[in-house]
Amino acid sequence: MAFFYRHNPKKFNYKPRYFDPEQQEWEEKKAAAGLDSKLTHEELLRLKMRKSWGAANEEESKEQQRAKLIRRIVLGVFVVFVFYFIFCTPLMTNIVSGLMGK
Repeated sequence: MAFFYRHNPKKFNYKPRYFDPEQQEWEEKKAAAGLDSKLTHEELLRLKMRKSWGAANEEESKEQQRAKLIRRIVLGVFVVFVFYFIFCTPLMTNIVSGLMGK
């Protein structure tokens, strides 16, 4: 009779969790201010790490902004020089007239 024995199916014990992003943000702000919060130890560590890494990113972004500004200035000077060369020198008109056969 063991040949025809069928096991009962396993039950699915899923417990849905409700996630409220506003509540999470509020709890993080409370924890950052040093007040009592419902955050677990892991969540507090994540919050501290996010803050410390965020400070490093702000410093890098200042350096990146300075590098972007320098690149934009150099590119702007180059574009102005090219436009001046194309439209304000007789060399370009001589090249165009030579190509046209005049």
